Amino acid sequence: MTQEYIRQLAVKFLNGTASEEEKEILHKWYDSLNPDVSETETVFTRDPDTANEMKERMLANMKALQQPVRKTPDFTLIKRLVSWSTAVAALVIAGFIFWTNQHKTAETGIRLVQAPLGKTLKVTLPDGSFIWLNAGSSLTYPHSFSGKTREVVLKEGQAFFDVKHMTDKPFIVHAKTLNITVLGTSFDVKAYHNDPDIKVTVKTGKVGVTMRDNPERPALMLLPAEQAVVPEKSAEIHVTEISKPAIAPWKDNRMVFEDELLSEVFRVLERKYRQQIKIEKPELTTEKITLTLDDQPIGDVLKVLGFSKKFNYSQLNDSTIVIK
Repeated sequence: MTQEYIRQLAVKFLNGTASEEEKEILHKWYDSLNPDVSETETVFTRDPDTANEMKERMLANMKALQQPVRKTPDFTLIKRLVSWSTAVAALVIAGFIFWTNQHKTAETGIRLVQAPLGKTLKVTLPDGSFIWLNAGSSLTYPHSFSGKTREVVLKEGQAFFDVKHMTDKPFIVHAKTLNITVLGTSFDVKAYHNDPDIKVTVKTGKVGVTMRDNPERPALMLLPAEQAVVPEKSAEIHVTEISKPAIAPWKDNRMVFEDELLSEVFRVLERKYRQQIKIEKPELTTEKITLTLDDQPIGDVLKVLGFSKKFNYSQLNDSTIVIK
């Protein structure tokens, strides 16, 4: 007796179309099961029932099975009913979970991509657009852009977007408190959890920035070489100009800092070199620096910074550096 045959009988039973002979076959099969076995079968219904319809129909069959057929106790029948109740309960659970998972997959179809610390990652989207993820970043996007918009979520970190132009299908990036909308352009979004500001920098084209909690507010339009800076706990958007070499140099394995806080520079170094940097001179965090670096070892980088900002450093262990 194959599992497929048993599955077909179970479907017929749940649909109320099983004959007495087929019910008896199922009786014998369930009675032969080891009660300690926890594996369940998935039952496929003929019609695409809703979750509630499936539960109600299965539970109705369970109740029908549990109705007594005579007043005189029949311990064999009671044992069988208990076995049937357990089996049908398993079918209810398995069927419901299957339905939920299938519909959840169909409704979401979301992919998650993550760039580990110390590495960058290039992603090709279903529409032909490209995304570069900086170290320690993660992003979700659908398997296909089937609606009126193309939407992705920058869950953490920094990403550079080179978006394929589609006039009738805007591209939207959700990042922390911002929604960034374009038709086709290239721009950088920086939104790490431990950074105090969200930054959107335009390389080519035009980018619209809106606050997620204030959708009625008109979008702030950014042009090339403009950067929007939004403190995470503020609704104000500040716009500054930035040189093109300072726009997403990280994707080419370079670091360009223009009048940047030293505390931010240290955070960048932590992610790039997979190090924890402890600062024992608090006054350094408010210092600013302008600096361009290639892919030098972190020791060389810290020597340059130390000479410029007058600090020393020591390697505490394989993953921790102390600035003093």
